[in-house]
Amino acid sequence: MAQNKPIGELLLDLGYISKEQLEIALDVQKANPNFLGEILQDLDFITSAEIAEAIALQNNVEYIDLNTIVPSQDALKLIPKNIAISKSILPLEIDEEQLIVATQDINDIMTLDYLRKISQRTVKFVVADKKAIARYTEIFYYQLENPIEAEIDEIVKRALENKDVDVPHLVDLILQSAVKDKATDIHITPEAVATHVFLRIDGVLEHYYSLPILLHTQMVARIKILSELDISEQRKPQDGAFSYTFLNEEFDLRVSTLPTNHGENIVLRLLSKNSSLFNLKHLGLSDENAEKISTYFQKPYGIIIIAGPTGSGKTTTLYSALRKINALKKNVMTIEDPIEYRFSFIKQTQLNIKAGYTFDAAIRAFMRQDPDVMLVGEIRDEETAELAIRASITGHLVISTLHTNDAVGAIPRLSDLKIPSYLIGSGLLVVIAQRLVRKLCENCKEETDMDVKQLEKEGVSIELINKYPDYKIYKPKGCRYCRNTGYNGRMAIVEILEVNKYIEAMIEKNASVLEIQNEAVKNGMTLLKDDGFKKVLQGLTTFEEVKRVIN
Repeated sequence: MAQNKPIGELLLDLGYISKEQLEIALDVQKANPNFLGEILQDLDFITSAEIAEAIALQNNVEYIDLNTIVPSQDALKLIPKNIAISKSILPLEIDEEQLIVATQDINDIMTLDYLRKISQRTVKFVVADKKAIARYTEIFYYQLENPIEAEIDEIVKRALENKDVDVPHLVDLILQSAVKDKATDIHITPEAVATHVFLRIDGVLEHYYSLPILLHTQMVARIKILSELDISEQRKPQDGAFSYTFLNEEFDLRVSTLPTNHGENIVLRLLSKNSSLFNLKHLGLSDENAEKISTYFQKPYGIIIIAGPTGSGKTTTLYSALRKINALKKNVMTIEDPIEYRFSFIKQTQLNIKAGYTFDAAIRAFMRQDPDVMLVGEIRDEETAELAIRASITGHLVISTLHTNDAVGAIPRLSDLKIPSYLIGSGLLVVIAQRLVRKLCENCKEETDMDVKQLEKEGVSIELINKYPDYKIYKPKGCRYCRNTGYNGRMAIVEILEVNKYIEAMIEKNASVLEIQNEAVKNGMTLLKDDGFKKVLQGLTTFEEVKRVIN
């Protein structure tokens, strides 16, 4: 049902902004005649995706996440690129009767009339993030005009015919392919008969291209030149970095080389400079867990730990929850490596080891800046751990990350860093351990039958099954939306160790990890595995995915 409320009130209802943030934006609007939504974005109070969700709700129109969509080529070919860009629209699907188009301006009657005339069909508007529309319009029309796979096939053909090959262009095509398919890492791996290109997408390596081995050395040289590495050194590992721009989007690339028996292996980590902020809802957390995490980020002092291995989404959760802190009322300071997301009203600083600006040096500096909240990117050493804990018990809220396998594992890890048990118990508020599992593709997932006995065999407790009596289990199939993998996007599974007075007493008495975990479960903590199983019973992921990320 359509909501007749102003956009500001809808954003309040959705929990995306506070009353104070709305009042400031309205005050700014008096001096700046922009739309309220634009002002809220400029102030970093909301994202363009959140504005789009509110517009969809306001007008009772479907909201589409373009990160999970691949437009049909027929729809793209129908609407000229210059029209799509100028009107901020993205054609998605077309059939004999209807054209579906993503927009944020659903009341644009002129564009609607134009689309009806050019398509000779009824037109359905769906709402999408305006920034995502601009990004994907560029990417998909570019791909339509410059098919990457066809160009790579042509380069391979030329190489096999001993003709000149434009290796810089080949490297560029591989980077473009990674951007298009939202890869986080590129692996260029030489073998005996070919060199292989893998992309890590949604946490899983996928094989993309096999290239003639004779091109490998030239590709390595090109990447080393871009990264300002030593081309002549092939016997030892090297690390470098370079910036890359594709269709007006900037990326930082971290480069690592490693000598192998077939040549140098190259891994490139792809970091977008234009990353948009997430909120806890979009991480796939249950309402209960999102509310619980938000509550802890409102505490006046103590330490909050986000735990998990590399690539488990710790930073995203950290920043999503950080947005819940009222930076207009609290002095929030961060030390990051690197700064991945940018906030207004938060003092963000970047690690610079060469200049002596380390995590522990930053905490010391922060203490002279009258802080309320300190975000320390990672607790890596004894000095940082001690300073963070001591800051947390002297009236400051400290937020950081640790590399541990589960929530309870953070306690022995802090002990390893020489933190006394009584300080851990009194300083620690909560430990949030997490993993990322791939979500089943909503466009092609298939329901499969599993009875209670089969679920129990997979490790699901009867108590959990009883909580979801109407469970539906799905399996992956594969379609063009998910690159035939059956999965599209990721979500977090978490376990939240809340340090109440009983857990605190156990920590101070050096109780075992198992004893603390059992007490936490008795108090309502859901284990990572069980949170994953909940997502399976809700039809969001699979047992295979949960087992892939949890031992």
